[in-house]
Amino acid sequence: MDYFKKYFQESRTPLYSLLITTPLLIVYESLLYRLNQSDITGIRNAADVLIRRIFHHFDIYGFYIVGVIIFVSMFLAFYFRFQRNKSAHLNFNFFVLMVVESLVYAFVLVMVMNRSSYLLSLPSQFNTHSQLVVMAIGAGIYEEFVFRFIMISAGLFFFNKLLKWEKNPSKIASIILAALLFSLFHYIGSFGEAFQIKSFLLRTIAGLLLSIIYIFRGYGITAYTHILYDLILIYIF
Repeated sequence: MDYFKKYFQESRTPLYSLLITTPLLIVYESLLYRLNQSDITGIRNAADVLIRRIFHHFDIYGFYIVGVIIFVSMFLAFYFRFQRNKSAHLNFNFFVLMVVESLVYAFVLVMVMNRSSYLLSLPSQFNTHSQLVVMAIGAGIYEEFVFRFIMISAGLFFFNKLLKWEKNPSKIASIILAALLFSLFHYIGSFGEAFQIKSFLLRTIAGLLLSIIYIFRGYGITAYTHILYDLILIYIF
């Protein structure tokens, strides 16, 4: 019991999130380089593009800039945590358990969506195997970074620190806000879907589930859950 208690405590920390998502960043950027051969044109996850456009306004360009920013952000989060707890040690078995746990959550998400007879899939414009896989990885990394890591953190700061709400109401409001924005995001841009109330509500539900996973289990497991959900749809459905 102590082993699993330690696992649930440690696996949600920025350190484990940083280490388990770094290979995904490398795979994503490597596949994009092979597919696009460009930092300006070609396919990319929409959340990735959104972050890049923000930096482009400041004349900051570069093929790996967004991935580096995510890596540095999580590294800094780990650094400050490590400064508070220098006795932290890695348990590499935890990484295996994190993937298994994420797979369980992904199948739960599939079952929840499947009960509505409407599985939320990747945009139909991406029809080759390589494109679908890279978009699945990008969705997990960048959408969870934007709508969980950033949005929920910003929501907690706004509701708890600025509006002086209690901690639990602040969490609930942040989770709902992040889920709504996550759902709306899928109808924006050239690859966005036509707005439908059913798909909007279902994506909001998916966003709520992912936000709850993020609150209790951290960024790494949430990112893997999102990726594995998409890969299940690619390979099974």
